Amino acid sequence: MTHKNISIYQQHIGSTINALAGEVRRTASTIAKNPLVTFRIKNPKTLKKKMLLKNTQSIFSINDIYGIRIIVESVDEAYGVLEKISQTFSGFLDHDYIKKPKTRPSEPGLKGKMLRLLQFIAHKNGVPFEIQITTAVFHKMNELLHKGYHCKKYHS
Repeated sequence: MTHKNISIYQQHIGSTINALAGEVRRTASTIAKNPLVTFRIKNPKTLKKKMLLKNTQSIFSINDIYGIRIIVESVDEAYGVLEKISQTFSGFLDHDYIKKPKTRPSEPGLKGKMLRLLQFIAHKNGVPFEIQITTAVFHKMNELLHKGYHCKKYHS
């Protein structure tokens, strides 16, 4: 079922993840020098579980089937890239975890670790996808926090 959903998603968005990441990279490169752009398509098992958790049958209510991350050198570049991305793609800033870092104080193994990124929900052909913008320094910290969160939420 979810492989079919991902195919439907890709048809509606009208772009492969590679092509969309290239468009994001070109946009980010107008502001940041040497941005690193990584991307992924949500794993079908994780997508299925997320749809169950959100109690939805519509893949179009899931904002991060396509996920693109832009890693830049500084916080100033991150906000500059966000401004340019928001001029290129319709969408909205979902979270500013640079100004207000996200922590998980109830989890002792994650003490002192903070999620530090900008989370922008963009749209192409009316289909949502997620763009995260962060710095190289924050990226390392983010990965440690996200790995524990993701395993607990989707693989337990």
